[in-house]
Amino acid sequence: MKKIYKYMPYRREFFSNFCLRASQRGVLNDPFELSPAQDLIDKVLRDGLGKDFFEQAEQFSSDANFNEVGVISFTENYNNLLMWSHYANEHKGIVIEFDYEKLGYYFNYKLSMSDTIERVLYNRERYSPLEKGVCVKDLLLTKSDDWIYEKEHRILPKLRDADSVRVDRVLFEQLHDFYDNLYIQLFRVISENDKFITFQVNLDEYERFDNQERDGNSTDDNEEMKFSPSETILNEIYGSLAVMPSSVFLFQLPVDW
Repeated sequence: MKKIYKYMPYRREFFSNFCLRASQRGVLNDPFELSPAQDLIDKVLRDGLGKDFFEQAEQFSSDANFNEVGVISFTENYNNLLMWSHYANEHKGIVIEFDYEKLGYYFNYKLSMSDTIERVLYNRERYSPLEKGVCVKDLLLTKSDDWIYEKEHRILPKLRDADSVRVDRVLFEQLHDFYDNLYIQLFRVISENDKFITFQVNLDEYERFDNQERDGNSTDDNEEMKFSPSETILNEIYGSLAVMPSSVFLFQLPVDW
């Protein structure tokens, strides 16, 4: 395969920042795909963001790592009428063409993985998240055969690897109330308005945080060292943010493409 495509609404800024969204499970179009923490979402929609959001989200962010993985979707087909309607703002959007090999090489390097672009399998039988031996990847690469016309391919990055994250201002402010300032310093705000704040990981603080942990200045078990200290914190915070559909996780593409 030489070319692969992505439908999207027209966003003028895409042609200057070249960012792709990795969709968390709560915004996937198939209602059976990793159904989100619906009780929490319903509560937020009904009552607004309460001060206990992060306390409630903690129980879902460790839900078999489901909230730690995003989905970047592509297709083999650039002229499907249904997809123009569903994903390109009812035929008013655009389709972006990518070089399959370049895209795969870039994300292989960025995510330190091999074969990052994977084909979705379509099957009438659905995996159950409770089924023994079924992992997040199995669930995210299998869809109902009702969607077979999409001819979809996916990249499944860890959300903590996003280049930037846009969240509701109220949600970001709650981060400061719920987490220690040491953790908040891992983030650097790059833009904001009345409704949203966009931030990046502060790489200097990220490295300093890990060095401090290696020096023995922390008593956290860091998930028994499964991840580095900073990765542990990012998994927890990003997993909580991912519960909200309004949170947007962005991955930067090379500007010289």
